[in-house]
Amino acid sequence: MELKVEYDDSLPDDLTILRTKSHHSYVDKVSQLFEDPFPSNMIITQEGSSFSPIELNQIHFFFTENKAVYANTESGKQKVQERLYEIESRLPNHFVRISRFEIVNLQWVKRFEYTFGGRIILHLKSDEKVYSTRSYTKKIKNILFRK
Repeated sequence: MELKVEYDDSLPDDLTILRTKSHHSYVDKVSQLFEDPFPSNMIITQEGSSFSPIELNQIHFFFTENKAVYANTESGKQKVQERLYEIESRLPNHFVRISRFEIVNLQWVKRFEYTFGGRIILHLKSDEKVYSTRSYTKKIKNILFRK
């Protein structure tokens, strides 16, 4: 994808126009920057009645289990109050959805392994394995090979 910036002095000061041929996840991220120009590098987790901030770089992956969302870190799984799609919309580009139920931090991936069934196994630095679904394999390949 190519980005071209054009400045137009005739536009009002409080208006920015972003034109694109079709919807893309990058458009959502740009839109999020306008809504929240200082995105947080933290996620809030909950254990019982206490809440704790965790830096995004400590999170290996997000996953859903029994209709709840969790962040997996060195210290195990920690419950997150947000839905997976809400979290995904404000994550940096090194977080990639690999299935309907998981988003992985690529900074924690040690290696990728293709299976005969068209899936990708992501081997994490923590010696955990997470599996993509076939429907997300193409998206993952595009991100890895910058297509």
